[in-house]
Amino acid sequence: MNRLISSLFLAAVAAVMLSGCAGYELGDVKPSVYAGINNLHVPIFKNDTLEPRLSSLVTNAVTKEIQADGTYRISNRRNSDAVLVGKITQIRKTQLRAARTDTLESQELRMQLYVEFHLEDPNTGEIIRSTIPEAEGSKDKRVENDPAILAPQGRVIGTTIQFVDPSFQVGERNALSVAAQDAASKLVGQLANGW
Repeated sequence: MNRLISSLFLAAVAAVMLSGCAGYELGDVKPSVYAGINNLHVPIFKNDTLEPRLSSLVTNAVTKEIQADGTYRISNRRNSDAVLVGKITQIRKTQLRAARTDTLESQELRMQLYVEFHLEDPNTGEIIRSTIPEAEGSKDKRVENDPAILAPQGRVIGTTIQFVDPSFQVGERNALSVAAQDAASKLVGQLANGW
C-alpha cells in the first residue's frame, strides 16, 4: 500500500513539474510578417547626434544581439533576405539626483538613446512591411493599415543611469555602451518576437 501511494505521489509531482513546459515550442518564434526572412544584412547605423563613434557602438551591439538571439543570421547584402537600416536620432539626459548643497550640480543622470529602424528589400531598397503573400484581389484595407498586423518597425529607446564622477567622459562612454546594449536588445526583441 505504501508503495502504491509513493508511486502515485511521484507521478503527481512529475506531472506538475512537466506541466510547466506545456506551452514551450521549439523552432522559429519570429513574427509571421517576417516568415520569409532568415538572413539579415546590418550596415553601419547612421548617427544624427554629435557623439563620435556612436554608430559603430550601436551597430556592433545590434549585430551581437542578433547573433545571440539566433532567430536571424547575419550575412552580406548579396545573400540577405532583408537589410536592417538604423539611425541614431538623439541622446537625451535628465537629472535624477542632485548634490545636497547645489541642486544644479548633477550626481546621477538618466541617459536615453533613441534609435529608429526598419527593414528594406536588399534589391529594391523598399521598406518591408510584411512577407506574407497576398491572395489575388483580396487586398483588405483594414489589414493594410492595422499596426498590429504590419511588421514591428519604428523606434526603440535604450536607457541607463550615468553616475557623474570626476572623469565625466569615461562615465559617459560607459553609459553610452550600456544604453546601446539596451537599445539593441529591445530592437532585436521587436524583430525576433514581435514585441
